[in-house]
Amino acid sequence: LLLGAAGRIGKGFREEYLENKDYQKAYELILGVHNKKFKDADFEVRYVSLEDINSLKKALRGIDIVINMAANPDPDAEFGELVQPNLIGAYNVFEAARKSKCSRVIFASSVHAIEGYKKSYKVEGDDSPKPGDLYGATKAFGEALCFTFSSEYNLSCLAIRIGAYTSDERMRTVCYKRKYYRHVISQRDMGQLLHKCIMAPKSAKYGILSGISQNKKGDMDLKFAKKLVGYVPKENIDVLCKKLKRKR
Repeated sequence: LLLGAAGRIGKGFREEYLENKDYQKAYELILGVHNKKFKDADFEVRYVSLEDINSLKKALRGIDIVINMAANPDPDAEFGELVQPNLIGAYNVFEAARKSKCSRVIFASSVHAIEGYKKSYKVEGDDSPKPGDLYGATKAFGEALCFTFSSEYNLSCLAIRIGAYTSDERMRTVCYKRKYYRHVISQRDMGQLLHKCIMAPKSAKYGILSGISQNKKGDMDLKFAKKLVGYVPKENIDVLCKKLKRKR
């Protein structure tokens, strides 16, 4: 079940899933959204409220793995705007997954959870969060829940510190507007990372993974993600942007 399926990353993963027959053969992707006007002819859609744990439990019937991309993604949001979706909602998803006997939760953390580190330092998965804003602090809370539910309740949890996610349609704009690409992750690589997390063996009980592409000056270490789930980025954003700029 992909929660937050109507968001930017959710939309990109839907596209990657439909284009990749290996993904389709491996599992059925079901969409979870809160907007009852949302429709998608290619997928089963389940409507859910993060604030209502019973709603979540209903949506999780027959579900083995939950991808939680649902949150307020605004790094400038005030605390009151983050409480329900990013704190209470995050807890409710973990608790509903536990009660529904799901095997794994894949939690969308963020590079904002580690922005307090110096740019010259390459952050590893076992480095503690150093949030740069309140949004990042809520993601650090989600990472903490990830460990708690894994260690206390035997629920597999993989958290991804997602960098600057860039869809295919936005890549050219990002190439021209950004001065650096060190924590950019492409739509293709994000899709691969989610797929790898879904397909990871049961022995992958817990981990904080770096969500970036193979960039020239990447500021998050990728060795652990490769070791735990087999994630090997296919795109180098520095090289990709050079190619796009030549085509101008």
